[in-house]
Amino acid sequence: MKRNRNDERLGMFRNISRRDFLQGTALALAAPSWARAQSPSIPPSGFQGQDDASTARGHRVRDGIFRQLPSHVVDTGESYDLVVVGAGLGGLAAAHVYKKERGGNARILLLENNADFGGHARRNTFKWNDTTLIVNGGTYDLEAPEESPPEAREILTDLGIDTERVQGFRDPDYRERFGLDSTCFFGPDVFPEVTKKQFIQGFHTIGWEEFLAKTPLSESNRAELLTLYTTRKNYLADEDEPERALAAMTWESYIRDKMGLGDTAVRFSDIYATDLGGLGCDALPATHGYSDGPGFFGVGGKGFYEEEGELWYTYEPVYRFPDGNRSVARQLVKKILPDAITGEDSMEGVFNGKVLYDRMDMADSNVRLRLRSTVVRVEHIDGGSRVAVYYATSDGEIRKVTAKSVVVNAWGTVAKHIVPELSEGQREALEGYNHCSALYINVLLDQWKPIADAGAFEMYTPGRYQTWMHVLDPLHVGAYQPEHRPDKPTVLSMFKYLRKPGLSIEEQLKLNRYELETKSFEELEREIRTELEYVLGPWGFNPAEDIKAITVNRWGHGYIVFPHPDVDSPHHIRGQRRVGRISFAGADASGSPWTQGAFREAHRAVHEQLAL
Repeated sequence: MKRNRNDERLGMFRNISRRDFLQGTALALAAPSWARAQSPSIPPSGFQGQDDASTARGHRVRDGIFRQLPSHVVDTGESYDLVVVGAGLGGLAAAHVYKKERGGNARILLLENNADFGGHARRNTFKWNDTTLIVNGGTYDLEAPEESPPEAREILTDLGIDTERVQGFRDPDYRERFGLDSTCFFGPDVFPEVTKKQFIQGFHTIGWEEFLAKTPLSESNRAELLTLYTTRKNYLADEDEPERALAAMTWESYIRDKMGLGDTAVRFSDIYATDLGGLGCDALPATHGYSDGPGFFGVGGKGFYEEEGELWYTYEPVYRFPDGNRSVARQLVKKILPDAITGEDSMEGVFNGKVLYDRMDMADSNVRLRLRSTVVRVEHIDGGSRVAVYYATSDGEIRKVTAKSVVVNAWGTVAKHIVPELSEGQREALEGYNHCSALYINVLLDQWKPIADAGAFEMYTPGRYQTWMHVLDPLHVGAYQPEHRPDKPTVLSMFKYLRKPGLSIEEQLKLNRYELETKSFEELEREIRTELEYVLGPWGFNPAEDIKAITVNRWGHGYIVFPHPDVDSPHHIRGQRRVGRISFAGADASGSPWTQGAFREAHRAVHEQLAL
């Protein structure tokens, strides 16, 4: 790629650590010859993911190569009580629930396409001088555990994850001590009436009228946002079935056509649409706004509004480990395969333990986790009394195992290719499963005084490159005790959800996935450095000097998206129906990307099979 005349100022020539992952795949960087690319060590980094072979096997399943099995299949002779397809959070939870219900003698096999467990629950590790910093590369937190379904709460309790004690990992006075807050960024390139770049504190932490009064927006735009956030008016009062009406329109059309609001309201709604649904409000149905977004209180949704001066809705992710829900995946592995993770069986011990991949598939163990094993077909045999599971190995061999029961925890888009006994209606439902494309970007900074000088911790950026970004949470877990001060190293996390506004949701998803898979790391790095210089430059941020490493996590199968929701018979309800001794689980089956939803579906799927 041709050098940009601004590259030297941005630091594109600097010799830093660069890591690039696609669905967990450590990609070979197409970085310039003058930029040394460093890949993480495997397995110490704890971030293995897919290799090229597993990606290719997955695509061969998608392309229907295994609809006809080869003449030579290796029958391993292995027989299990349960085979779990996929070792993401839901698959690991299914193995745990089954083992708990059936006892330690239950024989369980988990087959995972990737070279690592956990699905989207991944970890990025950074080392700078004598500092080690750990951050999530995927699934972020245990959101609202108090609202979790009872099945999920039961699993968390089984794992010894005390959500109240998780909060204790956090420094409660951290923000106050350094004058930090949740902020919103305003710049003249997005808001024409703004004359200089500003971070305004109090976004989501003080009343809307008080917050908006501090912004540099025009009076009309302030009024527009106040209506968006606080209105209790029912804009669908003439509709007998408001939820059906919302499903038939986009989130943006509700804002513009029903509420009578304009670009500023849409821009701010996109913050929640992208973060909660993976696309802008131009593409998502208004039902997303009904359940998640601002301005829907009058229709019967939650809305973001004030109650006696206090914000009714605030999103404060306090139930999280430094590596997000990767620690939850580790806890599950420790529970079903105690010898596969070193250290004591506690939240602190498992977080700081070492994963022993060579202990996951031991012949003398009743529970086995087999990586780099791509399931290509699942079908009943012996008159429906058992199930045969065929999988492709890393060397291209097709092997067969059998089981009394199978739980398919793969994406719905995968399940439809590997279970030939699906009814036409169920297959059609699975066809409706789609996924957004997202970039989870982690930037190592040797210090972050410019961000602290702006009074920022969380930074929401309506209309910009990323939805939001934040510096490393002030978390300490057992032996993990980094110093959290503005003059010390930190990781700045940026969250970008790919969009193509103006196109249909199907076109956007297709083009977003193509961009995510094909854009070079060099292009992404230039975008990242340019954005950080623009947003943080006025406070003294220097991208050439301050950035010491960049890790890009590309998630092409992000949040589940249903382009055309069916109010009467949702896709995920039809898609999760049991087929004999085959049940379906995973976050997709819950209709959301929520970890606790995946746990609930694991519990349901296992108990469906135990009842047979």
